[in-house]
Amino acid sequence: MNQGQRIPARHRPGPCAWFGPIALCLGLVSWMLVVAGTVCAVAAVISGTASVTTRGHYRRDATALLGTALGAGHVLVSIMVMLWAMR
Repeated sequence: MNQGQRIPARHRPGPCAWFGPIALCLGLVSWMLVVAGTVCAVAAVISGTASVTTRGHYRRDATALLGTALGAGHVLVSIMVMLWAMR
């Protein structure tokens, strides 16, 4: 199979193909939720990392990378706000 070929998640083999889209959805939802946002953000980072590390030649998945970045950004902002509130 061509390594540079882009295949949508629904056409990829195995259930691990959905880690990237799940990471993106959780990353977006985490910014909309107030209380459970950090939990969703952590789940997005875990799902995106699982997608990037387990998918072999589908490793460069834009949805997984974007979901991981959104989740990590939310976790970072949450930590900064928590530290600011403790001050």
